[in-house]
Amino acid sequence: MRKLLLPAALLLLAACSGRPAERPALAKKGLPAPQITLPKLLNAPVGELRGWDALEGKVVVLEFWATWCEPCVDYLPKLNLLAERFRGKPVVFLHVTDESEEDVREFLKLNRIDGWIAPEAAAEVFKAFRVYGRPHTVLIGRDGVVAGFPHGDLAPDTVMELLAGQYTPKENQAPALSTGMALAEFYIAVSGARSGTAQYGPASLTASAMPLEYALEWLYGRVDKFDVKPSAAAELAASYDIRFRLPESRAGRKKEFFLQGLESSLGLKVARTEREGEVLVLRKAPGGPLNVKPRRDYGGAELNGAALQVNGGDFGAVAARLKEVLREPVLDETGERGPYEYEFELDSADPKRIDLLLQEQLGLRLVRKLRKLAVVEISKPAK
Repeated sequence: MRKLLLPAALLLLAACSGRPAERPALAKKGLPAPQITLPKLLNAPVGELRGWDALEGKVVVLEFWATWCEPCVDYLPKLNLLAERFRGKPVVFLHVTDESEEDVREFLKLNRIDGWIAPEAAAEVFKAFRVYGRPHTVLIGRDGVVAGFPHGDLAPDTVMELLAGQYTPKENQAPALSTGMALAEFYIAVSGARSGTAQYGPASLTASAMPLEYALEWLYGRVDKFDVKPSAAAELAASYDIRFRLPESRAGRKKEFFLQGLESSLGLKVARTEREGEVLVLRKAPGGPLNVKPRRDYGGAELNGAALQVNGGDFGAVAARLKEVLREPVLDETGERGPYEYEFELDSADPKRIDLLLQEQLGLRLVRKLRKLAVVEISKPAK
């Protein structure tokens, strides 16, 4: 947060004074895109890209991909259709990979990419645009400002909005709810979506592209660790579209109903136990917490690239984010209830580096302790 707020304020002042804004080191929605250097370009009118001059006044769809990334390859035909639709318009589809030019040219012998292709991109480019997995899309408007980090397939309407300077982010759209009159429902299907959405109620869950672990966390309330047996590994590796509901008067039966549905549809057995184990614990550092603003009401939290923005909450949001990144239990033992408004920027999955970032940005520490854990065991008995 110490590195985020001051540059943002300076950029706003520069915009007001008519002076060109400096480009930040890391991409963030609403700020100019970081400087970019791509030593090689294929399918492009120029052989390299050193800065944004060649893209001035153009909408840029920056797509980070790889030949070995199956979702990336599956998405290429849809991007090709968009590139064809906007041919002749000030729109550039720029496909960036760190693979060698030789490997990319070999891939292109059997696969078509209609946009510009940038092989051999440096690690600094991936870091600057917050690429922690692929495919990863960054939208940049004609003014050179980062418009967003969309999830899911890019729609033609989105590109048209960017061209008109009227883009509205779709990242947080709510999932469509059933309009039927069912009093009880259990629906689950392997998802074909590239990104997930979810909406929760006391006795209802409507989600797309949701890992089962997330659904079980909703069901049990607290899960510190999942013990997935090899027999159930394939089912837990998939993401699912889920529609589940009971009358609120029957909310106490939701666990029974949901687990019966999992057993009937996927053959999974789920049980919750308690065990002692090592966990990571969030605690206050001396003088902490830092850079937090008290709020009267609780609000939401969202990811903006690698930055977690909390608009009214406790440090459980940070613990949940770290649990997702580190893939191990992280407990909030700060004793701070909030609600607070704060921001936490994460640029590493190394616990030592994360501990340093927590101290600098929020005045918190990350330490290892033994605790009694809520463990959910998942197996798939033989038929």
